[in-house]
Amino acid sequence: MRPRLGFPIALLLAAAALPAASTATPESSTRIPLRDAPLDRTQTREVRTPTQFDLVGFAWRGPAPDQVEVRTRGSGEWSEWTELEPAAGGSEPLWTGPADTAQVRASRGGADATGDLELIAIDPGTRPVPTADTRIAGAPPVVGRAQWGADENLMTWPPEPTRTKAVIVHHTAGTNDYSCAQSADIVRAIYRYHAVELKWGDIGYHALVDKCGTVFEGRAGGLRGDVVGGHARGFNRETFGVSMLGNYDRVAPSGKAVESVAEISAWKLGTAGVPADGRTELIAEPANNSHHPAGAAVALPTIFGHRDVSKTVCPGQRGYEKLGPIRARAAVLQRDARP
Repeated sequence: MRPRLGFPIALLLAAAALPAASTATPESSTRIPLRDAPLDRTQTREVRTPTQFDLVGFAWRGPAPDQVEVRTRGSGEWSEWTELEPAAGGSEPLWTGPADTAQVRASRGGADATGDLELIAIDPGTRPVPTADTRIAGAPPVVGRAQWGADENLMTWPPEPTRTKAVIVHHTAGTNDYSCAQSADIVRAIYRYHAVELKWGDIGYHALVDKCGTVFEGRAGGLRGDVVGGHARGFNRETFGVSMLGNYDRVAPSGKAVESVAEISAWKLGTAGVPADGRTELIAEPANNSHHPAGAAVALPTIFGHRDVSKTVCPGQRGYEKLGPIRARAAVLQRDARP
């Protein structure tokens, strides 16, 4: 099959640089060892940060805890408890919205493990609300890294070439209670968390999609070409990671989000000549949370969910239920794009 798009790939992200704005402020991180916070009778530690944050995550000493739960307080009210899954180097991040206090519970082997954790609180700063680059004919409009405010000084990962054989669909977890004007802030906070705090050197996903259907460029070089991502341990090679902003375990992703995931998947697979409704074979690499041993040849759809290869609920049950419609829609888009 011929690539879906008939325009020069070099034009894909000819995104304008951010306009100067006196209201723009840089993002920042705060790290606080939880062992310094008192442990109460419910095996919970509470910590107040010196400045407000909008995203939290955790790093730890020793093996990953069996369970990590957190809730935060913003305008005087506590959020619900949320369990965070482990990632390489720490936990997955949680977008909280404005907050200044966190309570944490964690266990390992049935014993309290909160004293081994370090809370990572991130303030994404402020930037002008970006718009997608609608000059990209034939592809979904994309908000480029410059547009959403990526600080390229934080990008220390040398892009590693690969080939794209499949798309892996994720969700970022965290809250669904965000406005689409905040989406760039969420992407910027995840970028800092992945690149700096987890020491990945860049954001893990190749593309991110918010509930309004806006597509954000993720990992550097991942849309212009084919580069190894950091989104599914054991299956980062030969895959393209797309993550929906939000938690789609109990709530279904919006129709606009589903459409944009189908569009970006159809386009990316099309540039590699891969049918969106086909199947492929991937070779598993070492990963402690994988369903498959290293070296195993795994047959998979060319669009599949993170949980298909890793021990995770990602992209959430309701998100996973949308993979069939995403594949079908992406296949139609590819057929319609043929000359």
